[in-house]
Amino acid sequence: MPIRITGLNSGLDTEAIISALVSSYNYKTNKYKKAQTKLSWKQDAWKTLNTKIYSLYSSVGSLKLSSAYNLKSTTVSDSTKATVTASNTAPSGTQSLNIISVAQAGYLTGGQLDSSTTTSTTLAELGYTGGDAKINVTKGDGTTTSVTVTQGTTVANFVAELKDAGVSASYDETNHRIFVSSKNTGKDNDFTLTGGNTDGVSALYKLGLNVGSKATDATYATYEKYYDADGNQLQQNVVDAIKKYQEAQKTYETDTAKNANLSASYGYASAYSAMMEALAKVPSADDAKKLQKLLGMTATQRVDSLMDADGNVYTEADKDSLGNTIYSYKDENGQVSYIRKMVTYSDTDGTIYTKNDDGTYTDGDGHVWSATGEKDDDGNTKYSYTAEDGTVKTAVIKENTDYYNVTATETGTGRMKYTDTNGVTYTPNDDNTFAGSDGNTYKLSDDGTTFTQVDSNGNAVSGGKTATVDTSKTEEIKKTEYHQVAQNSDIKRATDVLSDIKDAEANKDILTDDFISELTSNIEKVNTFEQAEDTLDSTDASSRASIMSAVKDAYASNGTTGVTELTNTYAAQITANKAEMDTAQDTMNDNKVLSKLASIDTSTTEGVEEYNKALTEFVSEVQNVHEITKAGSAQYNTDAKKIDGTDSEITLNGITYTSSLNTYSINGLSITALQATGAGDTNAISITTSTDTQGIYDKIKDFLTQYNSLINEITSLYNADSAKGYDPLTDEEKDAMSDTEVEKWEQKIKDSLLRRDDSLEAVMNAMTSSMSKGVEVNGKTYYLSNFGIKTLGYLNAPENQQNAYHIDGDSDDTATSGNTDKLMSMITSDPDTVVAFMQQLTGNLYDAIGDKMKSSSVSSIYKVYNDKEMASEYSDYTDLIKKWEQKLQDQEDYYYNKFSAMETALSKLNSQTSSLSNLFGG
Repeated sequence: MPIRITGLNSGLDTEAIISALVSSYNYKTNKYKKAQTKLSWKQDAWKTLNTKIYSLYSSVGSLKLSSAYNLKSTTVSDSTKATVTASNTAPSGTQSLNIISVAQAGYLTGGQLDSSTTTSTTLAELGYTGGDAKINVTKGDGTTTSVTVTQGTTVANFVAELKDAGVSASYDETNHRIFVSSKNTGKDNDFTLTGGNTDGVSALYKLGLNVGSKATDATYATYEKYYDADGNQLQQNVVDAIKKYQEAQKTYETDTAKNANLSASYGYASAYSAMMEALAKVPSADDAKKLQKLLGMTATQRVDSLMDADGNVYTEADKDSLGNTIYSYKDENGQVSYIRKMVTYSDTDGTIYTKNDDGTYTDGDGHVWSATGEKDDDGNTKYSYTAEDGTVKTAVIKENTDYYNVTATETGTGRMKYTDTNGVTYTPNDDNTFAGSDGNTYKLSDDGTTFTQVDSNGNAVSGGKTATVDTSKTEEIKKTEYHQVAQNSDIKRATDVLSDIKDAEANKDILTDDFISELTSNIEKVNTFEQAEDTLDSTDASSRASIMSAVKDAYASNGTTGVTELTNTYAAQITANKAEMDTAQDTMNDNKVLSKLASIDTSTTEGVEEYNKALTEFVSEVQNVHEITKAGSAQYNTDAKKIDGTDSEITLNGITYTSSLNTYSINGLSITALQATGAGDTNAISITTSTDTQGIYDKIKDFLTQYNSLINEITSLYNADSAKGYDPLTDEEKDAMSDTEVEKWEQKIKDSLLRRDDSLEAVMNAMTSSMSKGVEVNGKTYYLSNFGIKTLGYLNAPENQQNAYHIDGDSDDTATSGNTDKLMSMITSDPDTVVAFMQQLTGNLYDAIGDKMKSSSVSSIYKVYNDKEMASEYSDYTDLIKKWEQKLQDQEDYYYNKFSAMETALSKLNSQTSSLSNLFGG
């Protein structure tokens, strides 16, 4: 704001005078600022409240489902043997449980070493005199890691090597023993320490770790079985076994994929049949075809996609040079069609406008149209501009969307994309540098052969990268140009097509919410199956492609019956595949020490070399094991002990289950095995599962607590004290008050913002009405009061809490704790009635709130207040404030110019008067 020095000649307080002259403009400006501030506070108040309303809406959305109340509690007859918890899917009743064995980790306690042994002691000091000793750490799953030690290896070195091999290990200097254990429980997580050669056995013995056990003997046996005195035959035995392993592995993987597809096909076939039967009920085959596509899309996809009259879906693909969105569709032959979306702005006279970033519009003559803050009878915003003659022109400007068919052609840009000999690509920037795909910036040499890394200033980076261009991969960068053909009036947003189909008179009675919901669910299941990746060749009878074709053919020939007959044949196929898998698994288990060799890819020269080396080493391993296991050659540490890792085993209702852990999840029960009970009915412990009455009670109580909190707040906001005469303060008004006074003043206004608000009243009435309605269960009408849940009434309830509900007998509620607990009694005696009532009650509340949250011209989806309208009003206020601030500025400038001219005239007059006075000797 300019600094003005006025009144020097006139002696007038020009600023005060001008301030008074423009006060009406200042008043208008402040009026709109205050109104905008108040609107902003109201928006914030609604946002906060809407979040709480949506939270309740989400909660009751789950409470209307029976699964929300299907709560179970469980007890076990001997909690020292097992602990059990039940999910809502667990069956009620008593079940029999035996803990046959608990899972344990493999544990090796080494023999006691000399008392002088420390972690720094070497194998030589322990008495080892051999050469390079090979020690194998073999896991229960057959994987083997070899550790090589020498006379100079220390105890600490060896322990570290064991840890690197995947087991836990430590040396106890107090007890002078090495301790080794598997990291997890279970047979497949167990380990053995065996000699990879005779020196390895000797080294293990000196370390106190050469111990006999079933697992150790089994490990040696897995190698010994390939032995033959003839080295060539030994190698052939191994090669043959590798081939068997690979064939078994392939069979297992193929049959697993087959069974996965066959098992999934039941759900697919059922969903496909239900989908086709539902679509057959739609009167128009064209509508049915479109519905199948539309309901298979997400809501966001429908909004972002277009659909033509034939039901083809166009998705966003590009932007043209003017920023218009281009959509594309590829047909089954690979032919691509394009649609251009063009958004224009015009008024009722057909004048075309360009929309500016600040929300204003510019016409063809360059006039800028701003919002007036007013709307026409249809709620459309009015815009205006002031002509040179002072006339104010007004128009209603609307957004128009049109679609056009376009063709696409690719043309060269004259700019090149380069690739170096290492495969890094280089794309040109606007500053003659190149962006490398490795994230660095480069410059190309003048001869076009070399890239040099540069910094942000274009200077070569010291020690930076250089690269040689692979000229065979240099290509010109292309751009796509779109050529308009004709307007397409049949194209629409996919979401609008869906709305049109649902609103069509012929479909209204058929396409109910429940119908659409169930159809959508089945379409999603069908699409999930059909779009899933498949490792099987499409010609395989168990491939998804073959199953899809078979199901569709079966339905086409004999409907649902034909599909059922088809899927009934799959059980035998699954059983046969499982038998093959069991045989294949046995083969792999018998040869699991060859798993690493079998996994080597021999399709490359490097792979062949790796395989040959590994094969030679394995053959040598077999020969070493044979030498070790010859009678009398192995010496064991008698004071060492190996406990083999084992799986847990339980029987539940006579069925056996095993696991590497002690935890099981079976039919809704989570079981943790603690101690063995022994086998047989006499040793069994019982698991009793029943309806969790307390859980259901707490679920209802939590719902009422959330409801009460919200309805009390809504009631308080609606009945708030009036703040008539209070308006947001200007900066000048705030300066005249203390901070505390300002805070109290503003809080007074904020507390009253939703007083007697129509939208708030509508939500409050919808909620209270839903809660007070009766619900019919098995032919009888129930109310909340039938379950001991009621309000305290206007006379007894605290202020603004007359709509809150209280549970009789609730120990946490002082108002009703002394009453009989009718709700718990009903849950205990007749839980089905309570659950059915609560499902319908919360369903009614969900629908009531949902109706208030529907999208409209003034509100967004999931908003119970007119957020769109408020946002528009806020924008209008912004325009009005700018307009009146400019008017205020113009008026001030006008008056200052006038007074400045007066001061200039007075200055001249004073000068002339002074001259005359001097002339006459005054």
